[in-house]
Amino acid sequence: MKKPIVIIVVLLLAAGLGLGIRHWWRASRAIGKLPVLLAVMKDEDEPRPIEPSLALQVNEGKEATVFPGTPVWFELNAANEAAMNDVAGTRVLAEKIERLKADAVQGNGRPKELQRALADYRKRTAPSDITLGDASHPWTDAVQFLVRDGQGGEKPLSLTLKPIGDQSATAKLDTLYTAQAGFGIASANMAPGTYSIAACLGSTGSWHGRTCSDAVKLTVEPRPAKLTPDQQLALDRQSALYGLQVNDYDAIEKYGRELVKADKNSGPGHIYLGEAALGKKNTDVALREFLTARVLYDRQNPDAEEQPVYLNERISQLLSKKIRTK
Repeated sequence: MKKPIVIIVVLLLAAGLGLGIRHWWRASRAIGKLPVLLAVMKDEDEPRPIEPSLALQVNEGKEATVFPGTPVWFELNAANEAAMNDVAGTRVLAEKIERLKADAVQGNGRPKELQRALADYRKRTAPSDITLGDASHPWTDAVQFLVRDGQGGEKPLSLTLKPIGDQSATAKLDTLYTAQAGFGIASANMAPGTYSIAACLGSTGSWHGRTCSDAVKLTVEPRPAKLTPDQQLALDRQSALYGLQVNDYDAIEKYGRELVKADKNSGPGHIYLGEAALGKKNTDVALREFLTARVLYDRQNPDAEEQPVYLNERISQLLSKKIRTK
């Protein structure tokens, strides 16, 4: 029997600091992944395999353009969409069960269908978890990056990627928790061209099999003999964003200074400078830069209802530390 069930079809990979300067006052380096739920038709008796679902970004987007020898990094999100879907689908099943019970009271009972719906409901309210990795074998070791061609072929990505950011050896995927991992290289020496790249997860932990993400597009353009000012700024931005992943505070500071030099009222510029100073343990400078960015936010958004959560948290942390050290 076909019936509507809610299923996750999109994972919105949230941005880190600097991802989308338009919303710099809201930026955070640790925002979770949020599912978008849509209704589709699915056979209630069809087996629902519990397997990880993967979402991939390159240089913080689905597409990226770089020059040879510049940073390239990937962000991978793993979720248990089947478990989320089962829990979301219980509402529809519960309504069906109530209808079947009401029919039985009126003498129009369908006991087999009711029993099947009750059994399905119990399964959906207790979906299986997925455990990735173990203490000796991190789950990220089972990730492989592949380059795909238009004829269905694939080959390993030639870049030697290193794990970046905070990562744990194991991860539990259920209705509440997802897992994230970063992989990157500071200087990607790739021939000019367009690459379709997917991430695949092999057997790890309780997961046995192979599942892959949709492909992202990486375009490598020949590097001109001399960069235009806009090209240089874009390149420095890439270096700064990669620097945020690997704690390259010099790259972060350089980009922040360029932004402030071009516009002294650049909120993102002062945030980058604050992050660089904080990373270098210059807390007084960091606090000054974050406070400057906070003042700019109020000045540029006098009627805004939304608060600059990221800036408020950074300022509060630094002020508390300052008070404790007195």
